[in-house]
Amino acid sequence: MSPTTGGLKDLHLLHERLHKKQSELEAGPRKIALREGICKKKLAEIAEQKNCIKNIQKAADDKNLQFRTNEQKINELKGKLNAAASNREFDIFKGQIEADSAANAVLEDEYLELLEQVDAAREKNKILEGELEVATRLAKEIAIEVKAAEAGLQVAIDELAKEVSAAEICIPSKFGDDYRRLVQAYGPGAIAVADETACTECFTELSPQHQLELRVGKVIRCRMCGRLLYSDDAEE
Repeated sequence: MSPTTGGLKDLHLLHERLHKKQSELEAGPRKIALREGICKKKLAEIAEQKNCIKNIQKAADDKNLQFRTNEQKINELKGKLNAAASNREFDIFKGQIEADSAANAVLEDEYLELLEQVDAAREKNKILEGELEVATRLAKEIAIEVKAAEAGLQVAIDELAKEVSAAEICIPSKFGDDYRRLVQAYGPGAIAVADETACTECFTELSPQHQLELRVGKVIRCRMCGRLLYSDDAEE
């Protein structure tokens, strides 16, 4: 492998290592944001669940109030029943008592059912609060982990950036501006290895002349995607 080709290959590998470290550093805040998003979602679910509990409890209290109001009415009717002045009055009061008692039986069933719903909703809320506790703990752990890794990643990035800068000496001067634009656009993909007949990035077939230039260790640009190409099979 020629010095130029070998240098380009080394530069390519350095770019890939640099890109990997940069990606790891950039992924840290996204991991934190993801965990914080989960916590916010759980908080919203808990708030919604508490509102659900409040509404069900209010409905249950309303049923209970109706039940007690009817009980009072029934007791008053029982008093009137005992004091009925005629059989007709007696039958009227008796009918009202039976109707209100039947209504109260329904109200009692509905009230008990609502109380069961309140219990179930509170149990669900406990589960959500437990999930929030776990999510909060994980979010804190991820934040600590990311913070601890940041300094080491930044040092590695700075060192690799220096190595990349030093290795760029292998770039032919005529490709200097093109190389910088390619790095800006593609990162490590600015450089690509070529197989025997094609660019491995866009798979465009190389001309016989370009294949020959690669074999003798020259750096060329892909005529389609513009990447700088080198060959692992270049002659020494």
